[in-house]
Amino acid sequence: MSTPEQPSGPPLRALAMVLIALAIAFAGIGAMALSGSDSESEQPETTSSVARVAGNGAGTVTSARPPAAIAPTTTAGIPRGTAVTTTAAATTTASPITDKAAVPVRVLNNSTVSGLAAQTARTLESDGWTVGETGNYSDGSVSATTVYYSASSPTEKQAATEIAATLGASAEPRFPGIVSASPGVIVIVTAP
Repeated sequence: MSTPEQPSGPPLRALAMVLIALAIAFAGIGAMALSGSDSESEQPETTSSVARVAGNGAGTVTSARPPAAIAPTTTAGIPRGTAVTTTAAATTTASPITDKAAVPVRVLNNSTVSGLAAQTARTLESDGWTVGETGNYSDGSVSATTVYYSASSPTEKQAATEIAATLGASAEPRFPGIVSASPGVIVIVTAP
């Protein structure tokens, strides 16, 4: 008795080998895309400057230039006619306040935790800020620790943003209950 010939002759084996080679090539391309290259992940050059203007405010001018050249990438293993897209992003940053002592800071406790305002004041002072007052805020309830600034002062806004980053809080313009308070940044802390 003879056995029938199986259809797994050379053409099917060749097709299987081509499919395996393609799978390996695509896995390699995927791994390269996920890992990226150090030369491609460099940040573009960013320049910024702070100019003092008449009055107490400061204006910030920030600009970003894209990098002069992007390092070439290899396209080995990518079939001809395949579209390859490369993108570069520009980032802008504001320069930090140079004279932290020039911005008055008050820290007010809006929680039942005793000494929270003083503790927060020590954190800010260790970061270079000068805290002029600590106390309690009992005229309402604030849901989360927030740093407030006068909407008409770019310097206060920048200082509030920096302080908020230090405390892991948000910075917002003053609300009606504190809008007429004396100049400076107001930090209202709540229980952690």
